Amino acid sequence: MADAASGIWSLLHLPGSLPWPKSYAVLGSPIAHSLSPAIHQAAFAAIGWPGGYGRVEVHAADLHAVADRLKTIGFSGWNCTAPLKQEMFRLCDRRAVTAVQLGAVNTVRHEIGTLEGHNTDGKGWVLAVEEAFSVSLRELRILFLGLGGAGAALARQASWEGCPLLHLANRTASKALTLTGELQLRCRIQAVPWEEASLAEAVTNADLLVSSLTEDPHFLRNPGFLDRLFRPGLFVLDLRYSPPDPPLLQAARARGARTANGLGMLLHQAALAFELWTGASAPISVMREALAASLSPESAEKSSG
Repeated sequence: MADAASGIWSLLHLPGSLPWPKSYAVLGSPIAHSLSPAIHQAAFAAIGWPGGYGRVEVHAADLHAVADRLKTIGFSGWNCTAPLKQEMFRLCDRRAVTAVQLGAVNTVRHEIGTLEGHNTDGKGWVLAVEEAFSVSLRELRILFLGLGGAGAALARQASWEGCPLLHLANRTASKALTLTGELQLRCRIQAVPWEEASLAEAVTNADLLVSSLTEDPHFLRNPGFLDRLFRPGLFVLDLRYSPPDPPLLQAARARGARTANGLGMLLHQAALAFELWTGASAPISVMREALAASLSPESAEKSSG
């Protein structure tokens, strides 16, 4: 049996029977860093749910086999990390509106051989933004930097929320243009070229900048450009949370912007998944404490600043 805090299963080493009466897991690669087991174990304990939550290291090519095996064993559900969310969407027997709207599945419920796909990332992001900045997301003009799986999904969520203006910027221009075409019937939207002058102009008409970049391009390390990009009163959300205080957020705060990392989204999407699985209200304060405790003392101190 995998220890929920540290053990990791793989396709060849999945358990032969249910490790817990109600068994759940997070699937991804790499997966050792995931904080989800700590959050969910604490939540299960708080409400007396007979559940446990492990990790499964799985690449996209093996996802179908792993999902079939978890279904056969009788797992009650699981989460998927990038880049498995689109493939998990295809594997589900039923898809909730949240999954269809975002084109991806991050949360699966298994009932009597049927896999039901949900997406809690979108609403989790909305709750995180509103909690961090004390403002309704639907009032915000947003500049998205990066339109990979996460960035594209959140742009779709913003369009469904009714945000007044979206700017989409991506290194590969065709991706921004394609997504702009998809969303333009629901909201006012603009594709922004991936170069300094255009980004600097777009941010003057934005209230929130959302970065889903895994690595900052050279111009986001240029102090002169950062002086043009960030301003007092701008909200800046970097979806990364390891490290919890990346250079982009440090640069934004130094120029008067208000910042948040991806821990809030991680917390709220987990709480929504918990509610789908258990039917109970998520013990948010318990989950928040478990998340903070799972970080190193140094990381916890930085992420609370």
